[in-house]
Amino acid sequence: MRIGVFSDSHGDISPAKVFFDSLAPLDCLFHLGDYAADGEKLSRLFSCPVYAVKGNCDFRSDAPPEQIVDLGGKRFLLTHGHQFYSALALSYRGAEVRADMILYGHTHVPDLSADGPRLILNPGSLSRPRGGSLESCALITLEGEDLRVRFINEDTAARRR
Repeated sequence: MRIGVFSDSHGDISPAKVFFDSLAPLDCLFHLGDYAADGEKLSRLFSCPVYAVKGNCDFRSDAPPEQIVDLGGKRFLLTHGHQFYSALALSYRGAEVRADMILYGHTHVPDLSADGPRLILNPGSLSRPRGGSLESCALITLEGEDLRVRFINEDTAARRR
């Protein structure tokens, strides 16, 4: 199973078109807020279902503030992250819902870490990177019990061509 993870697109999904060959085909995608409606545009681009959550810039969105998604025998907690004031609070929420993986955005900086058995992923920002990072997203590959994560940015997309 291949899952695309996007966040903080802020109305600009054009980098996803550049990353298309590095991501496709996707079985589904997650949009972690700040223009959650961009999740629908991405869903059409990749021809797959989307799960989206509302971010702090999604004033008129009907997307939920968080989602728990069970796919391929794994449980994913999707949140924008702005409502958690620390990594510890985010980690506690993941433990509370028995998530295998916690996915969040908001910081615009890609990050992957572990909290015990749980992976914690921020795909970075699709359109407004911060902290010296590049426009990015992530690809989760689920094979049996294995979860693999790869960040996609203009450098990795260029190497794939």
